[in-house]
Amino acid sequence: MITIIPMGGLCNYLRVVFSYYEYANSINSELNVIWKKTNACPGYFLDYFEPIPNVNFSQSCEKYVKIHYKGYNPRNYNVNYDKLKLKPYLEKIVFDKLNILNNNYISVHIRRTDHITGVKKMNCYTDDEKFMDFLDKSENNKSIYIATDNEITYNQFKSKYQERIKFDYHKVNNNNLRKTSLEDAIIDIYMCVYSVDFMGTVYSSFSDLIINLRKSIK
Repeated sequence: MITIIPMGGLCNYLRVVFSYYEYANSINSELNVIWKKTNACPGYFLDYFEPIPNVNFSQSCEKYVKIHYKGYNPRNYNVNYDKLKLKPYLEKIVFDKLNILNNNYISVHIRRTDHITGVKKMNCYTDDEKFMDFLDKSENNKSIYIATDNEITYNQFKSKYQERIKFDYHKVNNNNLRKTSLEDAIIDIYMCVYSVDFMGTVYSSFSDLIINLRKSIK
């Protein structure tokens, strides 16, 4: 059995898990995932997603267990997420929102709180104006879904696109690195996945996951 401990945020966790899932399958091995709740990933996989065949999830492990990998870098960045399935209760929340938007909307993921400094150093920061340019190019009859970790950013877009943004910002949790709950983050992911068009944030594992999941449903 291959045992791993993913680190980072939710999307880092998922990328590591599914990368090692492919590796475990290639050598006819089961995968043991130690999924620890942290400030960056404050929730447990099986509370939100369906079990994955031949994968065991636990929140801790015995000291004698050999850890084959611990970290946030996957073995392979071209990860297949076909086995990632929402729990029915969470899928219902997403599809209820899709119905409200008549399945005719565009989306953006604007990552801000823990991301700005790093991407500015790499000179690849995506400012609000670029997202607004993307939104302005779309048909005015299409609704807009904003996925962001910053309430101020959300309100700026809500003010500009009042009639096209149908939902209020998530409840804010000021005690965590992630200002919204993990459930809300997952809802954001899938709302972006099912949108007609999408623009994400460069060098964000959150946007990367959305882009990969969008490929799987097209």
